[in-house]
Formats: sequence, C-alpha cells, structure tokens
Amino acid sequence: MDIRTELDNFLGEKRALVDAITREFRAGTPAKAIARSVAPAFSRDQVTQYLAAVALHDTARKALGEAGIELVDVRVTGIDAPREALVTIAADPAETPDYATLASRVRTALRDFHLTLDIPQDFPRGEDDRITDELIDEVLLDGEPMRLIKLRPRT
Repeated sequence: MDIRTELDNFLGEKRALVDAITREFRAGTPAKAIARSVAPAFSRDQVTQYLAAVALHDTARKALGEAGIELVDVRVTGIDAPREALVTIAADPAETPDYATLASRVRTALRDFHLTLDIPQDFPRGEDDRITDELIDEVLLDGEPMRLIKLRPRT
C-alpha cells in the first residue's frame, strides 16, 4: 500500500475511535474511565477536554431545543486542539423577522442551563480586550462561531 492509502485508513480509524469515545460518554461512562481505556491512542487531558466540550455541546442543544430556537448550529471542533464547543447562527437575516434579537435569545436560553458564550481563542482582538454582551451579539449575528463555556458564579 502507498502512504496515502495508509493515511486514509488511519484517519478513518481515528474518527471511528472518537465516535466510540463520544458514544460511551453519552451512554454514561465517566470521562476518566474512557481516558484510561484509550490511553495508548490519546492523552488523558486530550480525552477529558474533548468530552467536556461534548458535554457543553449536549447541554447547549438541550437548552436551545427547550427554548424553541432552531436556527443555531452547535458543534464540537474535535479531539484535536482546541477541543471547543461552538455555536453559530444558521439563519438568514433576510428570512428571519426577529434576527436582531436572536443572539440575546440564544444567550438567555444558554444562561438558564448555566452556559454562556465567549469569543473563540483564535479570534483577533483589538486594544480593548473587554468582552461584552454587545460584542458577543455582534460577532454571533455576523455568522462567526462563538465558544460555549460554563458560567462562572459571581464572587
């Protein structure tokens, strides 16, 4: 076999293993147990960070579903870095009458499940690094993916 065929086989098997990891986690197997069982293929931190993103993804889908918000795409970047759960608005502004309020409705639905949105790690930042709800809404309504994170309690 040539190198391309071997690479394709390897990547296919890697995807299958990641899918199996995700299924096991969703079936209730603890992340640490899964990380131990796949240690020859992936590091513990890699698996636990990926599964944390899967948990955020699943919670966000539930939150948006219960709020009746269907015009939003939620996805996980994968087991390779940066291992994030991302939210993207998948609505056409011209065909969505309440498009301007969609971002705030998304944030409200997520807040009820103790989640919020943040700028992705690779997003270019200016001199002012403050992240406000208005900035998040603007970026989200521009069609950019936003990173899902757990809400931090105020202290």
